[in-house]
Amino acid sequence: MVLEPYVLAVDPGRDKTGVAILTKTAQLVMMDIVSTASVQKELETLLAMYPTITYMVCGNGTNHKVVGSIVKTLAISQERVFAFMNEKHTTEEARRRYFEVHPPTGWKKLVPKGMLYPPVPVDDITAWIIGERWLLVNEE
Repeated sequence: MVLEPYVLAVDPGRDKTGVAILTKTAQLVMMDIVSTASVQKELETLLAMYPTITYMVCGNGTNHKVVGSIVKTLAISQERVFAFMNEKHTTEEARRRYFEVHPPTGWKKLVPKGMLYPPVPVDDITAWIIGERWLLVNEE
């Protein structure tokens, strides 16, 4: 049995970093928000838990030089493919997607979606979108 390769996508940030794992067909496997201070340890854990991660993609936004360096070093040391991905407008897209995944309830259903703001950070959803963008550009 051949296991499907996974994509590990990272949305770098100053204090918190979003991570998402997707299949090559863009199906979400998992997503989480981790402390940027512990991002290396968290990524090492994910690489051990999901040995079929073949691609590691990092957004090119806030704090990408620091986090991207960590992701790139891990990718090279573990013989994975590394790439940066343009993350322009991904946070706005993640805010919209939050309400697709978690539709408003009660009186919030009456508020136009463009006026709603997620009650939780969306860095994990942003990483998911970064992974999807990379897959669109790198279709095989």
